[in-house]
Amino acid sequence: MSLKRINCVIFLMFFFSIVGGLSILYGANIQLPVFNTDLSSIILPTTQLYLLLIFCLFFYSNNNYSKSFIFLCLQVFFFGFFIEVLGVNTGLVFGEYSYGKTLGLKLFNTPLVMGINWLNLSLASFGIISFFTEKKFLLILLSSLLMVSLDYIIEPIAINLDFWSWQNVSVPIHNYFGWFFGAIIAQMLIVFSKQKINFKIAIGVLGSQLIFFFIQYLNYGNIS
Repeated sequence: MSLKRINCVIFLMFFFSIVGGLSILYGANIQLPVFNTDLSSIILPTTQLYLLLIFCLFFYSNNNYSKSFIFLCLQVFFFGFFIEVLGVNTGLVFGEYSYGKTLGLKLFNTPLVMGINWLNLSLASFGIISFFTEKKFLLILLSSLLMVSLDYIIEPIAINLDFWSWQNVSVPIHNYFGWFFGAIIAQMLIVFSKQKINFKIAIGVLGSQLIFFFIQYLNYGNIS
């Protein structure tokens, strides 16, 4: 894929992240009489579509439509969804938590889009780390640590946006160990599949989502 088209896709990732983030941040003050609600209340439930859109843009721009890559995506998706189902229904993986309504359609008390979230974070983290090293052990370890770091950044805002909530309010350390365990398995699937991820696209995926959450920190910056 040409550099121009890749740059265009990255621009779209950041555009939707910034527009969506600002709409949620300031939308509560913008009333929409036609819908009898405010802009934020309309935009926030579309988060599931936003995550799906980011993946579609990634898949398109990574320019790998092979059966092996599609099979890998399915593996990571179902693994991510399965570990979330196990986590939310047993409390064994991440601790005691439950999902809110923001992330949409649920199956076994788990939003389907969580599989997409794992897919986005896993592939993008691998794409970034693989730019710097090809050693399998380092790839798995560093990509997993990057995923845990991203979860640490996202957690406080996700709670305030009603993505999910914890039984004891604060995020337990158990959660990060669970994420690290899950991330290792996801990264092993990717590393041993021998697939390539475009570095710039991976930066676009993670960078655009970090921008979205950074915008929310403007509103929830005093959270602990």
